[in-house]
Amino acid sequence: MAKTRPLTAADLARILRVYQRIVAELPPDTETGFLDEFGHIHFLPDVGQKLRASREAADVLARISRSDDAK
Repeated sequence: MAKTRPLTAADLARILRVYQRIVAELPPDTETGFLDEFGHIHFLPDVGQKLRASREAADVLARISRSDDAK
């Protein structure tokens, strides 16, 4: 079983940079949530799925590209 540990500011910065890159790769009209009248961001439940799908697609494309380069 994995142990929990606190995240440092540096850890969080690395995580956010990865998510920023992934979100930047999504089509610009992809709905991800909404901003309420108080200025709070509410993410749609499937945002995590969209991020994972985008990352998985990029991984598959990279593997295909490496495979083509090896030929």
